[in-house]
This record gives sequence, structure tokens and C-alpha cells, in this order.
Amino acid sequence: MKIINKKLSNKLLFFSVISVLIPILILSFVATDTIEGILDKNAQSNVDTSMNALEESITLRKAEIESVGEYLTTTPGIINGILNRDEKELLSRIQSFKDSVNADFIGIVDSNGHIITSTAGKDIQSAAIINGMKKAGVETSFEIISDNAASKMNKNYKVEGVTGALSLVIVKPVYNDGEYIGSIVAVEILNNNYKIVDEAKRITGDEATISLGTKRITTSLVTDGKRSVGTSISDNVWNHVRSTGEVYRGTAEVVGVPFVTSYKPIYDSNKNPIGMIFVGSPQTNAILAKNEARNKMILVALIGTILAVLISLITSKKITKPVEELKHATEEFGKGNYEYKSNIKTGDELEVLSNSFNSMAENVKNLMKTMDMDKAELAKLLSEVTTVMNNVSKGDFTARANENSKNNELQKAINKAVSNVAVLIKDLREEVILLNKQVQRVEGQLKGAEETATQVTEAATQVAEASSDQSSKLQDASDRLENTYEVAKSVYAAAEETVKSAKEISENSENGVKKVENAIKRMQTITNVIDDLGRSIQMLGEDGKKINEVTGLIKDIAEQTGLLALNASIEAARAGEAGKGFAVVASEIKALAEEIKKSVENINQTINGVHKRIDETVKLGNKGKDEVDKGVVAIDDVNNALLKINESVNGAVIKINGIKDGAQSAADNTEGALKNAQDIAALSEEFTATAEEVTASTEELNSIIEEIRNVAEEVTKIAERVTEKSSRFNI
Repeated sequence: MKIINKKLSNKLLFFSVISVLIPILILSFVATDTIEGILDKNAQSNVDTSMNALEESITLRKAEIESVGEYLTTTPGIINGILNRDEKELLSRIQSFKDSVNADFIGIVDSNGHIITSTAGKDIQSAAIINGMKKAGVETSFEIISDNAASKMNKNYKVEGVTGALSLVIVKPVYNDGEYIGSIVAVEILNNNYKIVDEAKRITGDEATISLGTKRITTSLVTDGKRSVGTSISDNVWNHVRSTGEVYRGTAEVVGVPFVTSYKPIYDSNKNPIGMIFVGSPQTNAILAKNEARNKMILVALIGTILAVLISLITSKKITKPVEELKHATEEFGKGNYEYKSNIKTGDELEVLSNSFNSMAENVKNLMKTMDMDKAELAKLLSEVTTVMNNVSKGDFTARANENSKNNELQKAINKAVSNVAVLIKDLREEVILLNKQVQRVEGQLKGAEETATQVTEAATQVAEASSDQSSKLQDASDRLENTYEVAKSVYAAAEETVKSAKEISENSENGVKKVENAIKRMQTITNVIDDLGRSIQMLGEDGKKINEVTGLIKDIAEQTGLLALNASIEAARAGEAGKGFAVVASEIKALAEEIKKSVENINQTINGVHKRIDETVKLGNKGKDEVDKGVVAIDDVNNALLKINESVNGAVIKINGIKDGAQSAADNTEGALKNAQDIAALSEEFTATAEEVTASTEELNSIIEEIRNVAEEVTKIAERVTEKSSRFNI
């Protein structure tokens, strides 16, 4: 393969041979396979033809015996002999018949099938066979004859391993004036009878066999100089033929040799399969034909390969010769000989390639001349660019290269880059100034938020104080209600002091009503304070959202600043050594932008925490408001109870007889009012605790606002540093 990879001619030769050899091989394979199929089919067809020849031989043998027998049935000697049972006359005639047709047995039977006389004696049991054939309506049939009868008909019938003898039996009826009087019976034993199979082989050249069951009783096959009688046929073949009644065709082992075969069943007069006739051809004949066809295809493939090699050699030389010329031209070009021209006149792509190469060499030659002329101009250009870059590195972005020269693309690119960087720094300076203003605005808003938080703290303190005062008053009301309850009990115990006690109760109830009304007013005041607190907290939340908007703007500015710094770094990198100073500034601006971005993210996290605590405070305020509303309802119930007490006392004055019941009612109502007052006191204490929590949350909010203020101050310092550094550049 290394040789093939080195030269184009070898490659062309290799691939040409392959391109021809592969179709030849494929064609050879297909042709060989097709020929083998045709040969197999022809071999099977020949065997089938040979089978027909074997059957024809059997039919001719039958016809030979039948014709003589048919003649005898009409002779007066046979008819009179049967009628008169003249054994001597009949035996004489049938012996002549036997000799003429060379049959193994000729006999005369009466109308019942019993032997009158025969060439093998009278004790032959033939009635069953003759009557069976007569019943089946056949005159000729293959039948199995017993060993006893066969031994009397032919001493050479015995085949090893076979019981009985397969025989061709012909029965011709004899009539006298239309009346059946008997039959002439002819038997030819097929065991060891080679006449039929040898005749078939002589005609066809194929082997022939007749079997009884699976045993060969006569065959043309010879093994080790002997007939292969008594050998067995495959059980699979016999089972197929016997069960299906069809001819078996295909390849099979015959006495250890592969044959193309055809097996056909033999039936007796009762349509029972009793044996087979076989015709086969050794597969060696087909194999020889296949090998001959294969050898011819191989010879064709070799001739085609040789022709392909010769054609490929001629073609590759015609192709590689101009390629070698082109190779030589490229070598001369590589050595610097631009005057050498390749001369290829093939009229194809190689000629086009040659012309293109010549044009390229001419262009390179002209280019080299141009390069020599432009060296001085290039040195001048580099000097001018170096001057501009040095000025830029010192911070002077007003420096520009001269664009009046002929090839001014580089000067224009440098001037554009310097101009873009100057605009970038200017925009960056303006953005930083804007950032500083926004941070100052944030600080102002933070101050407003701090003042709002202070107001919330003061409001929460007032709520706590009001709630504590309310709790004291409720405790006083509870004590008074408890005293009223004791008074009511005293009235119940001492009826004689009812009027006096009723007046005291009336006064106390009026006083209690006033205190309850005062408590209701206090509760309403607490509700109003909580509402104000909620609104203040909500305003604080809105301020926090504004801070979020400002920090979002700061974050966007920082990201834009980072992008501007990145673009500046790219432009500085393009400027090379002259842009290193500006690259340092751009890197520092990018770092400051990242620092601003991180600070804004911290501010956002802190403000989000404030929002969360504000939401919790609003929820607690709403809960406190609900509890205060419940307290108002409870106090209102106390007020109603006191009014009822007053009404009860007045009723006691008017109706002294009901003083006991009234006193009892007053005691019960007073007890309920006492319980309500105690509940209100507990709620007031809980609200006081809530107000203290609001105060603590507000203090925490103040610390968060202070942290945000510190971050804003840091951002302001960063913006001032960026402004100071950017002011160093002359734009």
C-alpha cells in the first residue's frame, strides 16, 4: 500500500483494476450461482424424464404379458379346458405362454379363484389376490406374494431382510358366451429381477431401483461389484411418499453417495402403498458441470483483469505525464523561478489547471515587484502609526494619523479606533456623573425613609402608651365591676337596705357607663393610630420600591459601563503596544463597574429584607386592629350591661317587691361584665406587646437604611474616582 500511496500512476492503476475486477467478480458469482441453479434444475428434470422411462419400461412389460394373455382368453382350447377342467391341455397351453413371455408363473383359475392348474402346481393360494383385484376392477396390479408361493414360482426370489416378494400380477378373465368361467393369471416376481431397471438405465443412463417398503429388491446400483439389493432407503423418503402419495424430488443419500433423486409410490389393488420406484443421478455429474462453469468464469475474470491492467497502464500514463509536467513547474516556482511556464495541451481540466498555474506565477511575479516598491512607504506608515499610538498611550486622544496618502486604510482604521475610544471615555464620564447624581438622589430618599421610620417608631410608642393606659383603666373598671357584684350580693342578703344600695348601684352604673364610653373612645383612637401606622409602613414600602428602581438603574449603568470597558479593552488590544495604557484604564473601569454591580445587588437584598419585615409589620398591625375592634365590641357589651343594671336599680326603687330578683339579675350581669372587662384587659396587654414589636422592627429598619446609606456613599466614592481618572484624558 505504501507504493500505491506514493505515485499517482500506481493509484490510477490500482483503482482502475479494482473498478473492473469488482464487477467481474460480482458477475462471476451471480453467473455461477445462476448456472448452478440451472444445472440443478436440469439434473432434476433429467431424473424426472428417467422416471418416465422407468415407468414406460414397466408399462411395456405389462403390455407384453397382457397381449399374450388376452389372446389366450379367446382360444377354444383354453375355454374348453376350463369347462372340462382338462388340466393336461391347460398346462400344455400355459407352459407355452410362460415360455413365450418369460414369466415366473402362469395359472388357470375357476370362477371362484381356485387354481385348476399352473406352472407351479395346484397348491398355490391365489384366491385372495385374484378376488381382490376383481373387486377393485383391475386386471394388472403390484401385489405382495408370500414366501411360500414365491419360492414355488422362482427359486431366486429371496432378498435378505425382505419378507415376501413384490410381483407384477396380471389377471385376464375368460368368458364363454358372455359368462365368466375363470381367469388366466400371470405373475412376474420383481425380487432380484434386473430386466426392467437395467433397461431403464440403458435408455437414460441413470440408476433405477424398485423397493418393497424401504428395502431395495431390484436395482441397477452396484456397490463393490455387487447389486445393492437388500439395502435400505431413507425412512424420511418412505414416510413422505407413503403419507402424501406424492413424488419425492431432491437430493438424497443413496448407498452413501449423494444423488439427485425421484421416488414414486407403488400401490396394490386396494390402493395401499407397498413400495417405490426410484430413478437417480449421482451428484458428481452436476458437480463436474458446476466446476467446469466455475473454471470458465475464473478464466474470463483473469482475462478481464489482464485487459483492465493494460488499459489502466495506458490511461495512467496519459494522465500522469501532464501531472509530472505540472509538478516540475511547481518545483521551479518553489525555487523562485517565476519565469518558468508549464506547457500542457491535453484539452481537459489539466490544461485549465496548467493555465491557472501560469497566471498565478505571473501574478506572484508582479506582486513581488509591487512589494519592493512599497517597502519605503510601509516604513513611513509604521512610523506615523507609532507616533499616534504613543500620544494615545499618554492620554491624548486628539492625535490622528495622516489620511492623505494613497493606501490610507490603516490610517483610517486607527483614527476611527482612537475616535471611538475618545467617545467611549466621554460617554463613560457622563454616565459616571449621572450615576453620582442618582446615588445622591438615593441618599435623599434614604433620609426620607429614615424620617418615616422615626415617625413609625414614635407612633408605635404612642400606641404602646395608649394601650398601657387603656389596660389600667380596664383594670379599674374590672375592680369596680367586682365591687358592684359584691354590692349586688349584699342587696340580695339584706333586703332592708335595698333602696340605699339601689341608689349606689345606679350611681356606680352611670359612672361605669361613662368609663366604658371613655374606653370606647380610647379604642377608636388606638384604631386610628394603627391605621396611620399601616399607611406609614405602606409608604415606607413604596419608598423601598423607588429605591429598587434606582438600584436597578444603577445596575444597568454598571453593566453598560462594563460593556463600554470591554469594548475599550478590545480596541486597546487592536492598537497593540500603543494601547496598553488605555487597556489598564479600561480594566480598572470594568473592575469599578463590577464593584458597583455587586454593591447594588447587596442593596437589593437588604431592601428585599426590609420589604419582608414591612409586610410582617403590616400583618401584625392589621391583627392588632382586629383585636381592638373586638375590644370595642366587648366594651360596648359592658356598657349595655351597665345600662341594664341601671334599669334594674330603677325598677327596684319603683317595685321594691321585685328587689330580690332584680338584685340577682344585677349580680349575674355584673359577673358577665367583669369577665368581659378582664378579656379586654388581656387584649390590651397583647396589643401593647404588638406595638413594642413594631417599635423593634422599625429600629431594625433604621439600621438597614443606615447600611443602604453606607453602600450609597461607597458608590458615590467609586463614581468620584472614575470621574477623576477619566478626566486625565484629553478628548
